[in-house]
Amino acid sequence: MSFSATKKVDLVIVIDTSNSMADEATALSEALNRAIEVATASCPSDLRVEFLGIEGQFKNSKFEQSVRSYLNTLGVAGNSLKGRVYNTAARAGAQEDVARAVEDVSQYFDWRDGAERNLFVLGDESLEGGDMVLNNARIEACNNAIKTAIAQSVKVHTYLGTPHESTPYPSDDDEQKMIVEYKRLALRTGGEHYIYTRGVADFTQVLKDTICAGLVPPAEAIAEKQAEADRLEGKTTATDSGAQNHQGSSICEQAPEIIRAVNTLAGILDKLVDACGPKGDAGSSGGCRCNDHDHSENAAPHRHVPPTATSEAQLQPTAPDFVDATLFTDGNWNNWQAGEVGHDFDMVDYPDNKTKGIYFKTAPGKPHAGVILQKSLSGLQPNCDYIFMIRTKRVIAKLTTPKLSLRVDGKDITDVVELTVKDQWVTLQGQFTAVASTAKLEVVSHENDSNGNDYHVGRLVIANPGNAALTL
Repeated sequence: MSFSATKKVDLVIVIDTSNSMADEATALSEALNRAIEVATASCPSDLRVEFLGIEGQFKNSKFEQSVRSYLNTLGVAGNSLKGRVYNTAARAGAQEDVARAVEDVSQYFDWRDGAERNLFVLGDESLEGGDMVLNNARIEACNNAIKTAIAQSVKVHTYLGTPHESTPYPSDDDEQKMIVEYKRLALRTGGEHYIYTRGVADFTQVLKDTICAGLVPPAEAIAEKQAEADRLEGKTTATDSGAQNHQGSSICEQAPEIIRAVNTLAGILDKLVDACGPKGDAGSSGGCRCNDHDHSENAAPHRHVPPTATSEAQLQPTAPDFVDATLFTDGNWNNWQAGEVGHDFDMVDYPDNKTKGIYFKTAPGKPHAGVILQKSLSGLQPNCDYIFMIRTKRVIAKLTTPKLSLRVDGKDITDVVELTVKDQWVTLQGQFTAVASTAKLEVVSHENDSNGNDYHVGRLVIANPGNAALTL
């Protein structure tokens, strides 16, 4: 099927046809038309889509033809294909030969002249013959798929689904290794990866993202994703290596500056102890006297801290040192939880910052205005001031703009900030005074529309005003 607009994009969707993938086949088929409608508005293209099963089909879905039968109709001889024939491998393995399907479709599909070539493959086991454990043969099959796709200028987008309850991963380590393989196949060919080993995705959003990503030429996409792929495979990039070597060679030269900085910090800590010790400088019986704020109902609330230079007063320590930073390293949410409208999201990498973050995706038919992230924060000093900061950016350059704010204990501490520029990081921060040792923190969305209202939240930090952690 073909849908006209501007730049040509060919998208072949290939699925493992073992029984465990039936849910994904149905969901994909139902989501296609809406996904194309949304994608056409966000990133118009002359789109052609084909649905193919690996050595099989799914009834009541768009996967009505197999890879083999489709390529045969183009005149490709069966003995030219890498894919194994149905029922010639144990446990439906031929139907799960995702890597072989990548090679066959990349090489023999009737791609249109001048079209961007995209292949979206879905499976829930290994890329070679299924099973939940990797071995050298399965890794090599992935390597071969990558080489063939690159040679044919095909971007491969991957989806790893939830395994059938009868065949779980033997261990968490096996699951992580499988995730790496699906990500590796995508990144090395310039594609997108979708990992849903704990549920089924919102395929309207997945297809829309894939169609939009399909517009990017393979060479450009591969270069953009190289650093992430290198880290995934444990390789050190030239930039990282150079930085490490420079650090090693210059550490002695930096010694005087390091010593000076340590001495300065020691002086600040001495003053902090004097000011906030058991007696304080005035001999008071209390501990740290951060503020003498009036916390009555008539007191003016603290508003947001504008993104201007930090004032000299802010640089002075006003509370015992406190930092709560969430960079999502290794997928650690640091007790943050999705809020009432934090429905659909992916964990994504930010190679330049060496951190991760959350990609919030808005889907039709769901509410999107409300709390997207929330956390109960402890360890605060009552009567002391703190900064609550996040980094966020818009993902889609058209249609509705995301609008976010921050809230503490039910009170707004920032204005509503509109994210108007695609891929431009915005720092959203506000100041609050702790009224107890705990506080409820919330990141709030103020836009309910699902068209274009997608965004990333990359870093969340709570610290004393002027704390260096706020500039990380």
